Amino acid sequence: MNLKRTAFFLLLSIFALSTYGPEISFKDTVRNYDRARILINARGALVRGGWGIANIATGGVGYFAAKDDQWKYFHEMNAASGIVNAGIASLGYLRAMHQARQKFVMQDAYSNYRKDKRTQIVYVGADVVVMGAGAALVNYSKTDKTNPALTKGFGNSLLLQGIVLLAYDNLMLAIHQRYNGRWVRIMDEMRVTGTGVSIKL
Repeated sequence: MNLKRTAFFLLLSIFALSTYGPEISFKDTVRNYDRARILINARGALVRGGWGIANIATGGVGYFAAKDDQWKYFHEMNAASGIVNAGIASLGYLRAMHQARQKFVMQDAYSNYRKDKRTQIVYVGADVVVMGAGAALVNYSKTDKTNPALTKGFGNSLLLQGIVLLAYDNLMLAIHQRYNGRWVRIMDEMRVTGTGVSIKL
């Protein structure tokens, strides 16, 4: 009787360990992926913010130094774009820092990763729109009899901003995409429920 009871508790302990162990592994892995996501966003925000500050500085100096109206408008739009980019970067960095300080919730990690990818896709679309607007203004300046220097200066600035930010946002999307296979694989191995994590055997 004692032998059967001992064997029963031994098997029960082995089963408990086998079911508990993978959950810890899953949680640690997802936590690492989430930290990598936050770090990518924080560093990306710093890069975007640096580009914005550089445009504010060079745009301000260029505006007052330029003797040609077209270049004045070009630098003016660059400075305005720099303010917008610095603001977006500041919000992105603050969001990353807020998420880094928050208590880790495994059920939300993959959702946040997918939101970040969708955001980058929206940014890529916005960059294309900015480039299109710039090209349209440059083309319009050829027939603009009111202020062709303004339309061409603004247009060239928007083209520059669109090209640089399109490259940046595509790079950010590609960096996030590198983790996609890992996320899909680990999410396929577990099912997130309202009460916790259940392991799919």
